[in-house]
Amino acid sequence: MSTYWTVLAFPTALLAFIIGSVLIWYSIRSFLINWKTRQFLMDKSDNESKELELKFSDKKITPASLISIGFTTTVVEFSTAAPFIAYLTVVQQFQPTFGQLLVLLLIYNLIFSWPLFALYFLFVGFQTTFEKIYTHMTFVLQMVSSFLLPILFFIIALLLLIFAKKIIF
Repeated sequence: MSTYWTVLAFPTALLAFIIGSVLIWYSIRSFLINWKTRQFLMDKSDNESKELELKFSDKKITPASLISIGFTTTVVEFSTAAPFIAYLTVVQQFQPTFGQLLVLLLIYNLIFSWPLFALYFLFVGFQTTFEKIYTHMTFVLQMVSSFLLPILFFIIALLLLIFAKKIIF
């Protein structure tokens, strides 16, 4: 490992410096853009800002959009296939019959996908409450992505630059 590190120390530090510099630029830019947008909306009159807010926040959740959110999440989260592959490996060591294998796979899939089932049944049963929760979660996620993520990226960038400085200099 030390042999590899002596060869790869400088390229790794250079890559950390480049990524850190890009992250600092991105985080400062994002924070300033979000700050200016917020100031712009605050400078508008109450009626104008309420109209803009209503224009961009008036969204309804439909079963089709809920299914598309679930499908997109599944596609994005292909990395969650690792526990399934590990589960299949463990199951294969026991050499189950075909019927036992189907039951084990059914149990695993039910456990793995119950949050999506629960989300769908909550939506069907409590649609108005679900829409309120969804609107609140959207607001919270918007605040996090607007202000906290640039700060987090800035901290990560500083750590990368400190790492690069220690290796290069």
